[in-house]
Amino acid sequence: MCYKKIVFLVSGGGGTLKFVFHALRQLDLPIEIVGIISDRETEIEDFAIQSNIYYKQIVYRRSNPKELQSQLIDLKPDIIITNIHKIIDVETLLLFPSKFINLHYSLLPGFAGYIGMETVSKAEQQNVGFIGGTCHEVNEIVDAGTIIHQGCFAVDWNKDLNIIDTVFKTSCCAILGGICTKLGVEQGNTNKLIINQKEIFFSPKLPVSNINFENIFWENIKS
Repeated sequence: MCYKKIVFLVSGGGGTLKFVFHALRQLDLPIEIVGIISDRETEIEDFAIQSNIYYKQIVYRRSNPKELQSQLIDLKPDIIITNIHKIIDVETLLLFPSKFINLHYSLLPGFAGYIGMETVSKAEQQNVGFIGGTCHEVNEIVDAGTIIHQGCFAVDWNKDLNIIDTVFKTSCCAILGGICTKLGVEQGNTNKLIINQKEIFFSPKLPVSNINFENIFWENIKS
């Protein structure tokens, strides 16, 4: 089987990376994580070693992107996922056209430019009725690339529990949908899941079926 190759750029704990790794295995999709590149020391190095995934810590600056470019050229990825806490320089984006994708914890274009779960705080301040996550292409403007996949759910800020956790899990599924959509991989489809007892809707349809992301699966992600 010919596997499509993805590379993660990371700066933090790698929760999204772990989700994708375990989801690809559970769903038996023809996609493989072939490299993890970090711009600082992270806990994800241990995970990479245990999972037999190439790992490299580099120094990355927009003014000097050569080391990142060299690593990506060697790894030859079909998709590059930017979970790095830095904006990617235009020269590198042009070197790998339409291959960089990102996950944002909001329904873009809403709350563009905010980092991590700051988006949830802003959504609560404005009493937004639907929240979720967006997988989008990366271009030279922050959070302004073409939207590939979105997942959302209705929220009651006064009653709902575990909102941040539900946003995280919804967003993970959205980036899985984005990866599959970009790579042309489909295994059935579904337009909704139940996560934390909330009905989550996806647009376009999530291009996989028979998903069984129960609590034990998510505990795997945290470990």
